[in-house]
Amino acid sequence: MGTGSTAGPPVCHGPGERVRDHLDVSSSRRARPRLIVLGGSLGLGLLAAGMGALVASARLSETPPSVGVGTLPLTTVVAPAGGGSPATTAAVTLAPDATAGVAEASAPSGPATVPPVDLTGEFASFDESLRSALIGNGALAVSVAVAKDGELIHTAAYGVADQATGEVVTPAHRFRVASNSKLLTATAILELVEAGELGLDEPVLGRLTDRLGVTPTEPGIAAITLRQMLSHTSGFPEYQRTFFGGAAANCEEAARRGLTGALLGPPGTVYRYSNMNYCLIGLLLEELTGESYEAVIRERVLEPLGISDMRMAGTYDVKPGDVAHPTTPGRTFMEALGGAGAWIGTASDLVTIVDGLDRTRPGWHPLSEFTLAQMRLPQPNIPYSAGQWYGLGLRVWADGTWGHTGTVENARSMVLSRPDGITWAVAISGNAPSNTDRIRTYVDNAFATIGITAPPVTAALPPAPATSVATTAAPSTAPAST
Repeated sequence: MGTGSTAGPPVCHGPGERVRDHLDVSSSRRARPRLIVLGGSLGLGLLAAGMGALVASARLSETPPSVGVGTLPLTTVVAPAGGGSPATTAAVTLAPDATAGVAEASAPSGPATVPPVDLTGEFASFDESLRSALIGNGALAVSVAVAKDGELIHTAAYGVADQATGEVVTPAHRFRVASNSKLLTATAILELVEAGELGLDEPVLGRLTDRLGVTPTEPGIAAITLRQMLSHTSGFPEYQRTFFGGAAANCEEAARRGLTGALLGPPGTVYRYSNMNYCLIGLLLEELTGESYEAVIRERVLEPLGISDMRMAGTYDVKPGDVAHPTTPGRTFMEALGGAGAWIGTASDLVTIVDGLDRTRPGWHPLSEFTLAQMRLPQPNIPYSAGQWYGLGLRVWADGTWGHTGTVENARSMVLSRPDGITWAVAISGNAPSNTDRIRTYVDNAFATIGITAPPVTAALPPAPATSVATTAAPSTAPAST
C-alpha cells in the first residue's frame, strides 16, 4: 500500500493496509450454523458509502491487537428481524506430509499458553458491537464467521447486499475478498513445490517469457525466485496504475509490463508489497499444470476443502448470491489482478481456507506442517516493523496470529487464525474502515463484549535486518498493495 492515484479503488493489501488505489478436511464441507441476518435500520448513512474510488496504503508500522479461548459449544443464534435480543440454543493431528523441494527452516517460537476463556455461545452483543461500528459508517454490508479449533460456531451478516434492490445480505452471500486471494495462490504453488515440480529457491520467470512473448530488459528479473515472489521481496514495484488505473485489461497484460520493467533493487533485498508477484504466480500455475488458474485452485485447494461457492469475478460481474460492491464505471481491476485478488467468497470460506493450512485442525490439509512453518517466517535481512511481517503468502504478527487482509474499491476483508484456537473472518462491502487493519480492532472489541480478551505478545520478533541492505530495502512504512 502506498500512495496511489485518486482514480482507482484499493486492492488486496499486505501488512497494515489502508484503502488506496492499488488495490485442508474431507471433501464434504463442515455443517454450518444456521445463517444469521441481523436486521436493524440501515438509515441514510448506508447511502453515504457511495461509489467513490479510494486510495489505500498499508502500513507495516501498525501493530494490530490480538485475543484469548477455551471450549466452544456449537451454537445457533437467531436474531429477530426487527432487532432485539437473539435467542440462543446450544447443540471439535495429522502426521506431516512429505516436504520435498522445501528448504529447511525453523518457525518463530510460539506464544505461551493462553489462559482458557469460555465462550457460552451467546453472540448477541458481539454482533451488535460489530454491526454498530460499521453499518452506517461507510459499510453497506458486513459478514462475519467465527470458528474454534476448526469448527464453525457462528456466522452473521448485517446490511444490504444490493443497494439498488434492497436485498438483505446473508452469511451465504459472496463478497470480493481482494488480496485474501493470495492465500489460495500461495497454497496451490506450494503444493507443487512439495510435489517436486519446482524449487522454492530456483529462478522461475524464464518459464513465462516465451509464453508472454517478452524479453526482460532488467537483468535481475531472470534471477527472481518463487520464494521472493511469495514474500514480496522480488523487487517488483507496486504497479498501481497497471492494476487499478486501466493500464492493463487482464493479468497477462500486467505481467508483460512487469517482466519488461525495472526493479526497485536486487531480488531478495527489498520488501515491497506488489500484486505483480501474485499475478505472475497465477500464470506460473497455468504454465506448470496446463490448466487455467481458476481450475487449478478449484482442483487443488477448494474442492478438497469442500468449498463450492467461491469463484473468480470480473469488475462488473455480479451474479445471484454475489454482493454488489459499488464500482466506478470503466474499471478493470478484478481482471488485471488475477491470482492477486480476483476471487469472491463468503467469510466462512476464508475461515475454512485458513484452518485448512493448520494441521492441528481436523480434516484435509493441502500442505505439510513444515511448509506452514516456512510460510510464517520473516525473510532474512529484510527490515520489517516490530510486531508484524510478511511470510510466504501470509501476514504474521508477533502474538502468534496469522492470516491476510484484502482491499479493493468498496471492499474490505480480513481473516485471522489466533493462538487461542479461534479463527475469524470479516468481509465488507463499502469504504469502511479506511485502514483495513482496523477490522481487527472492531472484532477484538466485539469479542470483549462476550468475555474474550487479548493474549500477551510472546512470539519471537523477526531478526534484526542486516545493515548492508537497509539502504536498498523499502522502509517499514512503505505501502503494500493488495
